[in-house]
Amino acid sequence: MEYIAPVVSVLALLISLFTLWFSVVRRGRVCSTHPSFIAFRYDFVGKKVPQAKIFLRSLLYSTGKRGHMIESLFLRVTEGTRQAEFSFWGYGDKDLVRGSGLFVPETGVVTNHHFNSIDADGMFLFSGGTYSLELVAKLVGRRHLASLCKVTLEMPTGPFDKSIARETAIFFSWSPEQDRYIASVENRSEHVHLFSDPAGS
Repeated sequence: MEYIAPVVSVLALLISLFTLWFSVVRRGRVCSTHPSFIAFRYDFVGKKVPQAKIFLRSLLYSTGKRGHMIESLFLRVTEGTRQAEFSFWGYGDKDLVRGSGLFVPETGVVTNHHFNSIDADGMFLFSGGTYSLELVAKLVGRRHLASLCKVTLEMPTGPFDKSIARETAIFFSWSPEQDRYIASVENRSEHVHLFSDPAGS
């Protein structure tokens, strides 16, 4: 019986230390849910050429109690031998603001994220093919970049092959039941051309 009190004390100390580590010391990491939708279109902003834009909607959350501060967020875009950095970042549901820091708590933050190519003088053509998108974050106080999620999409051939119109956009909506993205091409003046992504992700 004389050993019970010391054992209980040690267990209580261990539990307290674990609680302290779990709730205060442990930083965890930043994660992203599977984007519910991804869209491809072009911005016409007075540049030499139309600016390729990719925007998506997902929940960013922290696995640690303290949360994380994202310094910058960008997309790595790969199609065949082409690679591009989409790091002109803006976010918001209604009023789009320039991304210059975002706190991600344990409960998460969900919003739309817009990315334009960093090459403002060149045009990234959304031609048909297999696209790999990697959402990457630079966290405050961390040297290494954090990969939040990767998505593979099969881009349809046709929407931007002959001309680039501000009314045209390619949407990929995630279907949990089919476990793949469903693609649709929308022309805001006509609202036509619907079809499915044959490959899925």
